[in-house]
Amino acid sequence: MKTRDTRALSRTRGDLDWDGLRDKVREYGMRNINTMAIAPTATISSIIGCSPSIEPYFSVLYVYSTLSGEFTMINEHFVKDMMELNLWNESLVDELKRTDGDVSQISIVPDHIKQKYKTAFQQDQMKMIEQAGARQRWIDQGQSLNLYNKETSLKFLNDLYFHAWNHGLKTTYYLRNLGASKIEKSTVSKVSDPATPEIENISACSLNSAGECESCQ
Repeated sequence: MKTRDTRALSRTRGDLDWDGLRDKVREYGMRNINTMAIAPTATISSIIGCSPSIEPYFSVLYVYSTLSGEFTMINEHFVKDMMELNLWNESLVDELKRTDGDVSQISIVPDHIKQKYKTAFQQDQMKMIEQAGARQRWIDQGQSLNLYNKETSLKFLNDLYFHAWNHGLKTTYYLRNLGASKIEKSTVSKVSDPATPEIENISACSLNSAGECESCQ
């Protein structure tokens, strides 16, 4: 049976008085305002236009499903970069749909852009777990750490979760695979103005329909 790697858990700053802090917590307890917790923010982040977690985006173009329906999401930073290179057009949108938002498969995208927008599936999952383990020491509750699987090996999944346990994670969140975020290929993109790109069939939250949208409830 595997045992937890105590070396991974002990890598922290040695110049702080941890023993003194533990004694004070035992004697006085800890006020709730001094605890650190990170809320799951996928839906909230979509409303305000930022990334849903500390992890990389898992695609520059994907479908996000909620109780209110399916929403087509696109990385606005990627769009801006491609506009500045005069490469954003209808053909590129169709290529993004064909590759499910994986820019590494699109030949017209420059290499430096491909490096910049590597998806979460293209990251080293073991390293992502190790980074979460480093954060966990400063978080009193668990983290909503997603893992991204493009493999078919059950041993790989087993190794991922043991690696998370060895690095002190209290929990993980979703295990995502590539199929869950695929975008509908039958839709046809339309760009009426290069400065305001549009993709047909995009659903959006109406700010005038409070109570009807899951995000507004």
